[in-house]
Amino acid sequence: MPELPDLLYICDYLRRHVLGRTITAAELRQPVVLRNAVGDPLGHALKSLTITGIHIHGPFLRLTVSATLELVINLMLAGQIQHQRKPDRALGHICVSLHLDDGTRLNICDQQKMAKVYLVHTGNDAVIPGFRTLGINVFSPDFTPEELRRRAAEHPRMQVRALINDRTILDSIGNAYADEILFAAQIHPKTLAGTLHPDEWVRLYGAIRDVMSDGVRAVADARQPIHIKVRDHMRVRNRKGSPCPRCGSTIRREGVRGYDVFFCPTCQPARRRVFIDWKQPPPANSPDTLRSDTDQPA
Repeated sequence: MPELPDLLYICDYLRRHVLGRTITAAELRQPVVLRNAVGDPLGHALKSLTITGIHIHGPFLRLTVSATLELVINLMLAGQIQHQRKPDRALGHICVSLHLDDGTRLNICDQQKMAKVYLVHTGNDAVIPGFRTLGINVFSPDFTPEELRRRAAEHPRMQVRALINDRTILDSIGNAYADEILFAAQIHPKTLAGTLHPDEWVRLYGAIRDVMSDGVRAVADARQPIHIKVRDHMRVRNRKGSPCPRCGSTIRREGVRGYDVFFCPTCQPARRRVFIDWKQPPPANSPDTLRSDTDQPA
């Protein structure tokens, strides 16, 4: 799914190329993705309206299309947003397509049809699940080491990987950047939040700010179309079997609460016993086995 650096890049691009454009038609090709809290059909509700505002709120992309209407998009796991210009080809699996007055189209695509598009009256965002329960943005001036520890103190038994992924605690971190943050902080993903030492909290906070800032720069510098996720700058994510860029050990993959995580077993040693000794090399020609989120008692 797009994460905060991706969404900031998408938002900046759309402000430069789509803001101020009038919607001449709106196609709904996959009704399952639409949550219509307005009542009027999407095409009728949006026709001839102008996009006057574009913002992000956690994982949500908000398009203000009149004084009273907003289109709120959550791309979820596999959704993509495309600004289709002539002679660009449309991506496959278009769910919603907004035709704009300059001849371009804004396409929301998702092969899995998991993306969500909410048509709501301005101020009625309470109907959008998760919209009002987001945690603190990591780029907010209110996000401090003390605030991170205060929020984490309410969840001492939560694994740190799950904690920084929890959007009710921190609204800004997804799976890919969580792996990069924990690698930078040299913390094993299954470490319980309540067992982190003071110096580890300092490292974790610094890693969150640094990794996310580096991600914003890397995505912007790549200048890719907005439907492409930029991940070339990542050091451990999706690099199972590669040498660790810090120590040369083999990057491994495990599972935390159903999600795959990538880490270095040497730089990020496990603090408590787990089923697999990840420091042992994997068998030749055998992939790592994803384990369930079950550890031996501490």
